[in-house]
Amino acid sequence: MDNLTLRIMRSLDDSFDGPEYANHLLVAEIPTDTRFDHAQELSIRVYSELYQLLGTDVWQKPDERKIPRKIRFRLPSSRYWDEKVCHLFLFCNGRPRWYASCSLLCDYNRWEKVKLEEIADHPDERFFVDRLCSQSWWFRLEQGRFAPSTIRDLICKLRLRATASPQWPHLFVTGDERQADTFAAGILAAYLSDRTPSLCCRFALDDLLSGLINWPIMKENLACMKVVVFQVDPISLDDQSENILALFVDWLKSPAAPPFIFHGSEQSFDQLRQYVPDIVEMLEANSTFVIPPLADPTWGTLDDPYIPLPDEADFYDFRFPKEPKKKPNEPCDALQKLGKLVGLSRLKTDVRDACLMARFAQERRKLGLNPGEEERHHMIFYGNPGTGKTTVARLVGEIFHQMGLLSKGHTVETCRIDLVGEFIGHTESRMKEVLEQARGGVLFIDEAYTLVSHDRNSNDFGKEVIHALLTILSEPNPDMIVILAGYKEKMQALLKTNPGLNDRFPLKFYFEDYSADELYEIALHTLQERNFVLTPEADLRLREIIVRANAYRDENFGNGRWVHNLVEQGIVKSMACRIMSMPCHDCTDRTLLCTIEAADINEAEGRISVDSVPTPSQPIRIGFRA
Repeated sequence: MDNLTLRIMRSLDDSFDGPEYANHLLVAEIPTDTRFDHAQELSIRVYSELYQLLGTDVWQKPDERKIPRKIRFRLPSSRYWDEKVCHLFLFCNGRPRWYASCSLLCDYNRWEKVKLEEIADHPDERFFVDRLCSQSWWFRLEQGRFAPSTIRDLICKLRLRATASPQWPHLFVTGDERQADTFAAGILAAYLSDRTPSLCCRFALDDLLSGLINWPIMKENLACMKVVVFQVDPISLDDQSENILALFVDWLKSPAAPPFIFHGSEQSFDQLRQYVPDIVEMLEANSTFVIPPLADPTWGTLDDPYIPLPDEADFYDFRFPKEPKKKPNEPCDALQKLGKLVGLSRLKTDVRDACLMARFAQERRKLGLNPGEEERHHMIFYGNPGTGKTTVARLVGEIFHQMGLLSKGHTVETCRIDLVGEFIGHTESRMKEVLEQARGGVLFIDEAYTLVSHDRNSNDFGKEVIHALLTILSEPNPDMIVILAGYKEKMQALLKTNPGLNDRFPLKFYFEDYSADELYEIALHTLQERNFVLTPEADLRLREIIVRANAYRDENFGNGRWVHNLVEQGIVKSMACRIMSMPCHDCTDRTLLCTIEAADINEAEGRISVDSVPTPSQPIRIGFRA
């Protein structure tokens, strides 16, 4: 396919409908021709010289078949579009197709032409946008103020490592000591461990040679590790340490050794080469990184405080042994837990079908039958309050982690009040923090429809959340599942507010209201878990209350949440007041402290609020009364 030319312009137009914090706009236009006849979606991403995302926008083909003569993208950003070098990617139907390296120093409101080339001709950039840009640790390269040359070197060498197995799996990082340590532990270790710090460990050469670490025990512990971060210290050898070092290097050459990341000063590496000649053959050009010191004042100086990396605290350290952690990927019974939930028969079937489809696609990918297929499993949960949406969201994380589609499987639960800030830029900061926390698991946003105001004159910051989500939702393999939950009608209205939202959520699940029998079963299960028993009269009264509440439910009825309040705030509280008000009672009488009587149920009915238990409306009389 021929190369493509687009034009870009830095704009001063402040009338665009973008996030409040993004007051800098870059406009891009592409003339369309026959090559876009089958394009359902085009998207553009622009990255800085440090390969950090500056802005993105998506164009979707309208319902009518005709494509406009020009497609325009608007890329809002909180940063000035003044990059000396930027990396521009154009996607077609979700796949990267074209690439350009250009500058963003053009005048405002003046078009500049940019020639796009086939991304197949740029293997490093293709590897970056396919494999690296969505990694949760990638932002640390900017946080650690690494030079652009270091980042380009990293992309190239990781690509070569992924496409051609090296003779030796070990990596070497030298140069500025502090930067080398940060690069080894926060960047390379995160990549090799697949973001699983519990499978990383670190220690120093001094610890090994001084006898602080027992060599046989260390070898046994390293067998289950994915990567080892090893600090190279200045060497002072005696007969014993020389023997240990020889055993260590011989073991490094064996298949039993996990990948090591050696880091240290150039002087320490020179000594290592001198005392251990066998290490020289492992120092391949494609496995060695030389990190220059922070020389550019715009990136900071060596006097700046060290930036801690979030995963380092979880590394296993042989110098300070921790309690053994539960091994990851142990058998998970999340699907069985889902099956044991009361009711939700339709949902259970739909979730099992979605899991089977995900596993089916996974098996096809292993055989190369689905090359380039995206792994998006974002979900919409439709349903009224109290129907189990939060509980199922937690189980989704466990289920997809068990299938190997999420690296961690945890769930981050949030809502509008936690995400939307009070001033410009506050929401952006909150969203970055939440998205980083949710990487590897599920991001569950309850009552998501509250994020968007339907008042056109509103300056509500909630739309910044949607803008930030679109970036994650467009990633082909995000290692995250975003779940939006809320009332069906309001959630459908939310999806219509942005044309890119609906297609980003391939899985939509409906949570049915519980029937009276299911609410009764939930109540019994809750009481049994707390070792309460009902007298026959109390059991009958409990069922009567639930049947009446269900018969006159309204749109605010809380389903399972209402049952929880009935038990905790009504029945148990009434029982406690009855027993503790007795003139004398035996505090060792288990039967007394466990048995719920009909009087407790009657009292509970009066305790719970009017809104919690709907009351039947009186029929309107028609006609005259005497």
